[in-house]
Amino acid sequence: MKILYFGRIQDVFGRVEMISLSHPDQTVGELLDELRARSLATREALSRPFRVALNQTILIEESVVLRDEDEVALIPPVTGG
Repeated sequence: MKILYFGRIQDVFGRVEMISLSHPDQTVGELLDELRARSLATREALSRPFRVALNQTILIEESVVLRDEDEVALIPPVTGG
């Protein structure tokens, strides 16, 4: 699957995207737990408000099972004016 990082989340991970294979029956929530476990900085970044999009659709539930061809985007709130 392709994981896309935006805003402050991109800054913490130090990249725009990452290609990863999902584990059998891995859910979005389990992927987020795996990403949070990488370091204190990633845990902090993913404990602040953000949205998850799966294949360009914002998700409400983290129980969706991932497939290798999926695209997951981690999107922090956007401000501007």
